[in-house]
Amino acid sequence: MLSEAERQELRGRIKAAAAEQQPAVLLAEMKQLIRGSAKAAPDAMFCASALEKISDTLVAQKNVRRVKTFIVRSVTLEPLLPFLRVEAALTGLLLDVEMGGYGSYVDDMLNAQGALTRFAPELVLVVLELEDVAGALPELCANGGGEAVEQEIEAAAERMGQMLRGLRARSSARMVVQGFVVPDSSSLGDVGDANVRDSLPRAVERLNERVAALCRSIADCVFFDVDRLAARYGRRQWRDVRMFLSSRLSIAADAFSVYARGMARSSSALFRAPRKVLCTDLDNTLWGGVLGEEGPEGIATGGAFPGNCYLEYQRYLKQLASRGILLAAVSKNNESDVIEAFEMRAADLALSLSDFVAKKISWRDKAESLRELAAELSLGLDSFVFVDDNPVECEAIRRALPEVAVIGAPLDEPWRLLEMLAEEPFFDAVVVTEDDVNRTQEYRAQAQRAELATSAATREEFLASLGIVCTFLPVAEAPLARAVQLLAKTNQFNLTTRRQSAAEVERFASADGGQAIAVRVRDRFGDAGVVGLALAETKGDTCFIDSLLLSCRVIGRGIESALLAEIMQRARRMGSRRVVGEYAPTRKNGLCANFFAEHGFVRSGAENSSKDEPVCYEFDLRAGAVESPAWLTLEGTEEYEFAEGTHVTS
Repeated sequence: MLSEAERQELRGRIKAAAAEQQPAVLLAEMKQLIRGSAKAAPDAMFCASALEKISDTLVAQKNVRRVKTFIVRSVTLEPLLPFLRVEAALTGLLLDVEMGGYGSYVDDMLNAQGALTRFAPELVLVVLELEDVAGALPELCANGGGEAVEQEIEAAAERMGQMLRGLRARSSARMVVQGFVVPDSSSLGDVGDANVRDSLPRAVERLNERVAALCRSIADCVFFDVDRLAARYGRRQWRDVRMFLSSRLSIAADAFSVYARGMARSSSALFRAPRKVLCTDLDNTLWGGVLGEEGPEGIATGGAFPGNCYLEYQRYLKQLASRGILLAAVSKNNESDVIEAFEMRAADLALSLSDFVAKKISWRDKAESLRELAAELSLGLDSFVFVDDNPVECEAIRRALPEVAVIGAPLDEPWRLLEMLAEEPFFDAVVVTEDDVNRTQEYRAQAQRAELATSAATREEFLASLGIVCTFLPVAEAPLARAVQLLAKTNQFNLTTRRQSAAEVERFASADGGQAIAVRVRDRFGDAGVVGLALAETKGDTCFIDSLLLSCRVIGRGIESALLAEIMQRARRMGSRRVVGEYAPTRKNGLCANFFAEHGFVRSGAENSSKDEPVCYEFDLRAGAVESPAWLTLEGTEEYEFAEGTHVTS
């Protein structure tokens, strides 16, 4: 907890950062204040006010996204709003909030002319109290339950389903649906609650499971497990009963920050993809001790304390790798010593060197090593998380590479490292796709391709030798979750960087004249998975390309040309006479600035006065069309149509 002097010093630095328009400083200092303040409410309001003063700079410089947010609720939430705005900003979202009345949630979700519809939000937060959704449960559970309890659970889940599906039918907004806190006690007492199948706590757990399953069935809809937060915090302290009964404030004041952090984290996962790479130091991070001083026999790892603290961290990294997070070792050490340590202590380590897709083990500057890793993996530095016990190294990375997320491993408390990582949203994922799971293998295959490229006489000879096969798929088969993931995280080859939601992708897929094409790529070294996406729509005699993007892993192999050619061929079959595309410049997508011009498109309209303004291009289909490169084998190029009534879910 911050002292009063530390608190006032932080407030001063935040005020100065807002006045001087320094977003990075503001966010860092704000995080320290909001997480450590003994006077949380006034400090949350102070930080929220500072955010307003620097909001435009945050959006321009820190890639913070403005999000119109509507809150559907049956409880009082007004005192929580400053906390929510601050915690959301720390995850990269700047919330513009409109609140529904706490008795009007049904109307808000189902009325086509209601307040929610008029506001046209990008994000909807659904916060309903148990008594408003399944009010009969406490009484039905009091006598030991039975069939009536299960019927009430099913009926409550169906009521939630009707409201959520009704909202989805008329809005493409992303949705966060809060679950219900399991009651700390009921009339059956502790023994009964634990042993009776239909006790109230057991019934609420089953209702939460039903609502979570419902959210999984609706595109762009996530379940916010508020009971998990309450259990971690302490269910008895989670609610101030007097305040709830007097004002329907469902969260105790001391828990505002924890609650807001959880809600912001769930919301952020709908807009931002997980980071892709965890770069870990070795000495006093992956294992205890300094290898160069203590030798392989002296480092701490294995089943005995404190070595088991490091072993738990290794196991956590192994789990991340199994779902596609890339591991890299970045250490100031002699490489031969590190190899020896992994060989001699293999029985005490949960990882082997082969688990790391890249290793930077030398005495060079770590910031330079991270830059090299980013180039080798064709990833932006904002995909990296760096873990190191040395405060000097951590601060050097923060200053040199502000896009990289930095975690300082606690040297004197190694058991806390997992907790510190788990508290951050770096690797949060709404779904884990097959392409995620296979990512590590694909990056190893990429290294094999790089080796082959050095022996080829020409680029065309090299590309032909790869045996590349492109399979075009409707988004339903991609699946949709992977398509939306690409929209959220692809930056370098992304012509417009429009972060379309799953519901918006569904609209392109099912609309008359719409195209929603995913491309899957494989070659002699392996299957890269679904790596590209195009969204387009034909209106009249013109096909408008809304989005065209490709993973940086496969740029430069002609796949982008094949995807453009496929759009144009389908547009022709739909009766289009011309294709219009747009390039919207960002800080990261300069790679594709000349894409349309290089494929025969002609720039339309007047020259832009600013290099940051979008540029439109046209192609006359009556004069021809772009052709796919000869070295590619194409599959799935037949025209596809969605059957009437088709519904695609994430």
